[in-house]
Amino acid sequence: MSLAVTYQNLEDGPFSDTIQGAIQWKDIATCVSSFLESVKSELLSQSKAFVPELAETCSQALSCQGKLLRPTVFALTASSIGKLNKKCITVATVIEMIHLASLLHDDVIDGADIRRKQPTFAHLCGNRTAILLGDCILSQAAYLAASLDNKQVTQKILSSARSICIGETLQSLHTLDIHTHEQYFKVISLKTGELFALASELGAMMTGASPDVCGQMRQYGMSLGTAYQLYDDCVDIFSSEKVSGKSQGIDLSIGKQTLPILLLLEKADASDQKQVLSILENWTPERTSELLPFLKRYSILSSCISIEENILSEASQAISELPPSESRLCLERLIRFISQQINNLLLNKKI
Repeated sequence: MSLAVTYQNLEDGPFSDTIQGAIQWKDIATCVSSFLESVKSELLSQSKAFVPELAETCSQALSCQGKLLRPTVFALTASSIGKLNKKCITVATVIEMIHLASLLHDDVIDGADIRRKQPTFAHLCGNRTAILLGDCILSQAAYLAASLDNKQVTQKILSSARSICIGETLQSLHTLDIHTHEQYFKVISLKTGELFALASELGAMMTGASPDVCGQMRQYGMSLGTAYQLYDDCVDIFSSEKVSGKSQGIDLSIGKQTLPILLLLEKADASDQKQVLSILENWTPERTSELLPFLKRYSILSSCISIEENILSEASQAISELPPSESRLCLERLIRFISQQINNLLLNKKI
């Protein structure tokens, strides 16, 4: 099933709201907008849970959310099955806090200076402070999860936080050893897919869904998160800092072989493979232009799009038995929204 969407050139970043003829973010988030505002308020209130000397710093870190993608997945899943309540706000806040803590750590690990077109916290305050602040936010998320008085939900949250840490550690330990698709997808399922899966599964659990439905919703989130990470890995190579709003070429600078590079090394003939490896072994972000002709020659972005569409088809199948509703429609739109982002890379770069 092809999920490709043809649309106009994108100038405002990978999640622009201004593309004519394409699904816009407001088409997805409108039906849960009041819930998302409550999550934003709760995130800011959590900054006061620390000692006064840290309140302002934590407030800055907790207010740098993007579009609250994971709380949106949670809210849409929950409202497609039942009704959102106050405890749902707490759960969604915990999920976003785990995500924000992981971003603080990621920017240190990756040496990233820019995120969402702004200097990263690590760039402004130093790696040591960024790591410690991430730890503070992660521990506060765990504390808040325990306050839910729901052992099953708390265990799910802590298990996901552990999985994310395992995924990051595996990637750090075996950065140069990831040579197969299976290894690549194992890491991103732990790192990124897990938190999307948690959001969708808990959205179902918090509204009383059956174990079977919760399992289907978990699959939706896992597929969605995996596709999103694949898109993000393509942005790192095929986009630009101006468009993406974050530092480019980070993955390759730390020796990380993402799917586009794995595919290129698989498809390239011996001569081209030798040249590609030479570029990678002496990599700087400025060398992206040297890599692009090889990526174009072997249609690597098109191959990534084909793989992503198969993953997103799994997400579509997972929600196929949900009853018709505005929230289910938005879950479907979210699938197409992510699909159109990676297709836009193809249109922009003509690769």
